[in-house]
Amino acid sequence: MEKNNCPICHLENIAKHFSSDGKDVITIKCPRCGNFQLSRTLGAIVDRNIEQYGPRWLISAVIRNRYEQGDNSLLLTNTVELLIKLARVPSDPFESINLLLEHIHRKTKIPGEAVHLDINNDFPIVYARDQREFKYYIDKARELGLIEWKGNETDYLLGLKGWERVLELGKSIIKSNQAFVAMWFDASLLDAYREGIIPALEQSRFKPHRIDFQEHNDKIDDRIIAEIRRSGLLVADFTGHRGGVYFEAGFAMGLGIPVIWTCRKNHAKKLHFDTRQYNHIIWDTPEDLKIKLTNRIAATLPQLDR
Repeated sequence: MEKNNCPICHLENIAKHFSSDGKDVITIKCPRCGNFQLSRTLGAIVDRNIEQYGPRWLISAVIRNRYEQGDNSLLLTNTVELLIKLARVPSDPFESINLLLEHIHRKTKIPGEAVHLDINNDFPIVYARDQREFKYYIDKARELGLIEWKGNETDYLLGLKGWERVLELGKSIIKSNQAFVAMWFDASLLDAYREGIIPALEQSRFKPHRIDFQEHNDKIDDRIIAEIRRSGLLVADFTGHRGGVYFEAGFAMGLGIPVIWTCRKNHAKKLHFDTRQYNHIIWDTPEDLKIKLTNRIAATLPQLDR
């Protein structure tokens, strides 16, 4: 493990490891961008001209938020642009403050517990361009009574108004009864969709939405983003291990939308190691998938009145 500058944010003295097993992977541990992996090809590109993908602060924010959501999957040259497109970039200070509250909430184990905020390195969490902008959102959140300062200027906890705001944000996400289905568009999975996923969702009062079944003239990436944002649930089936399914599941997680992970039994051994930590439904037949998915929805979203 050698020390170097981060190729994304240029932070000095970060840990960088080049794989020696022939996998052509660079592993980076950066206090600002988080822990991530990229191919050596992409590493060479970002060293020369990272701005071709977007502003450096934005790329740093995208990678850091992936890390915060538990996504450490390999970054490739053909995926960075899509990640930028999928980014949940705030359009006003209120959305940035919401991201700050959600971050503190994720890190809070018990109410009243303080969470450390590193002014110098945590600003990508709210898509801030620098420390000054990050400090502005922290100060405004304090003025609104959403967070409280505890002990020193780096430790904060959610106030009652902050807890109320976080709960409201959660409710706004799950009000939709649309369920986005991310899966391999292959004929071998058509029965699984029609006889397994659709009846399970409909029995759970969700309306299934699979993008390839919709008529539209838009770019499919833009439609995918819009429909996931409209959804209250995402079902991700990893049979076939399509890259788009991994991205769509990660995007939904970043929005706080519940994700249910499924995979046909004969494909389960090839699940990406970064997603094996999630409790996948392993199914054999469409009927098996229907039963297990129905039960998982009930266990995951028991409080919903759809």
